Amino acid sequence: MKIMKRQKKTPQKAPMNFILLASIILLFGLGLVTLYSGSYNYAEDVRKDGLHFISKQLGFGIGGMVVFFLAIFFNLERLRHKAIVSLVLLVTLTLNIIPALWGQEINGARRWFPGPFSFQPSEIVKIVLPFYLAHMLDRKQKRLDTFMSAVLPLLIVSLLLTGVILLQNSFAIAAFLIMHVWLVFLMAGIKKRHLASILVFAIIIMAAMVVMRPHRIARLYYFLHPEQGALTGNYQVDQSIDAIVSGGLWGKGLGQGETAGVLEIQSDFIFSSFAEEFGFLGVLLFVCLFALFAIQGYIAAYRADTVFRRLLAFSYVTIITLQTFINLAVIVRIVPTTGIPLPFFSAGGSSLISSLAICGMIVNVSRFSGAPLELRYSMNR
Repeated sequence: MKIMKRQKKTPQKAPMNFILLASIILLFGLGLVTLYSGSYNYAEDVRKDGLHFISKQLGFGIGGMVVFFLAIFFNLERLRHKAIVSLVLLVTLTLNIIPALWGQEINGARRWFPGPFSFQPSEIVKIVLPFYLAHMLDRKQKRLDTFMSAVLPLLIVSLLLTGVILLQNSFAIAAFLIMHVWLVFLMAGIKKRHLASILVFAIIIMAAMVVMRPHRIARLYYFLHPEQGALTGNYQVDQSIDAIVSGGLWGKGLGQGETAGVLEIQSDFIFSSFAEEFGFLGVLLFVCLFALFAIQGYIAAYRADTVFRRLLAFSYVTIITLQTFINLAVIVRIVPTTGIPLPFFSAGGSSLISSLAICGMIVNVSRFSGAPLELRYSMNR
């Protein structure tokens, strides 16, 4: 599948996609409510302040909403200068090297930038890498058949950024980004044999990364042997599933959850608190709301008036969607436990701000539409 470039036309501004905008704001608001309700008792026990996590999240949320609306109206074409793209890549790489060497170590990982205003620079990669790929794949549209000159340089940059994240011991985030890069290559129309080669290479590398770390082997073992029970790494997932099941159809009600057994409930397992308090109907509401966001986002990508905007919107919607699917799959034991947060719901300023920035750029793309770009299916791919 290859995206065909049509003749350049003056960008046509479309009416604001209020359905997409509303779905993002509702997810953001629902995430704040869930974090407040789900983390209050845990924060009271551990931090002696029930408002600890939600007060910090609100502060980051205000800043994130400013970034969100700036991203909606910013002219993204201004960032597509070669010097600017190169500088942003260099800064992003440097910011991720620093925590790998001198960062604050938490649970064996060095993902956080040192200093009083700690943040997770890998979240910046989720913004910068998709932009870089969309920019370069647009520029190289006529040369995508040539692996050495078109695909390999992009692959090297992608592996360099994910490699630095691996040095932070953030295997899940690195694997997540590799999956995202492959999907973007697929959307851009890279040859099938090149895609197959990249996929095999990625699987080999990720398998090697698992084998090299004993805790990753243990995590995989416990995932494959859930009968090991509460004395093993399955404890948190077991508690999460119990909380979800206990919610029943209607849920226990806001603030009535009993997820004390789920450690660090405010982080990657926050959705188990949501399911317990809002029940099956609440989960169904979340699924519908998120599906609305994803569908509207992919429609915006499909109707984008340039290849760059199409690939950019596709990349960013995939980032949020894939991240959500992985997080939800973890809490119900479909995949092994990872460190992937749930966008808008999990506590964490870096994740919240990057998610809002990404969504702002998706809405930005939706403001420019034209006749859908044609797709050509070539038999030699």
